[in-house]
Amino acid sequence: MFKLMGTYTFNKNLFNCSGLKFIKLMGTGSNDGFSLIPDFSTYVMISSWENDHYRRKFISENNIINEIHSKSSKRIEIKIDPYNFVGLWNGINPFKNSSLYSGGKIIVITRARVRLNKLINFLINTSLAAKSIKSHNGAEFYKGIGELPVIEQATISIWESEQKMKDYAYSDKNHLKIINKARKDKWYSEELFVRSNILSIKEYN
Repeated sequence: MFKLMGTYTFNKNLFNCSGLKFIKLMGTGSNDGFSLIPDFSTYVMISSWENDHYRRKFISENNIINEIHSKSSKRIEIKIDPYNFVGLWNGINPFKNSSLYSGGKIIVITRARVRLNKLINFLINTSLAAKSIKSHNGAEFYKGIGELPVIEQATISIWESEQKMKDYAYSDKNHLKIINKARKDKWYSEELFVRSNILSIKEYN
């Protein structure tokens, strides 16, 4: 997968498939993802499709995906229904959708491109994010991911409910400190925040 990510970086037509609107291959960091040291055992793919027929066809017939699956000890597939989204990812918002919060668990995706002259400031404060979310009630899963080390950063987190996520986002002192610093010091040249209902979670071994 690591080799494939490098190939994809220089050949965006690698996944030129019918119905595909958006796709990203990303690595993860160790220690829950909030680390400069990569986790070479875990990778993430985020994709958006015109409809579920194209997605299923891609998973069942694409040779590259089948090769990845054959070499994986475990694969977790999460289907989402975005209902709140602000910002851009490489100039577009692939999560645009007409929906509302349906109750229950949600998945949150955040993504940002860090300005080169803000990297040190960003890295110094990253550990605060890990500590704050790790100790918060309601966060069932969290992982730092990215397209490029440090510069192209993203996170995935799963919450018991939207309210649990809001309790963290709007009341955790460390989290608020990071958000305020990011805005004041203009850490990011582009960012995106997405909340989604979870339609299904399937695990394949």
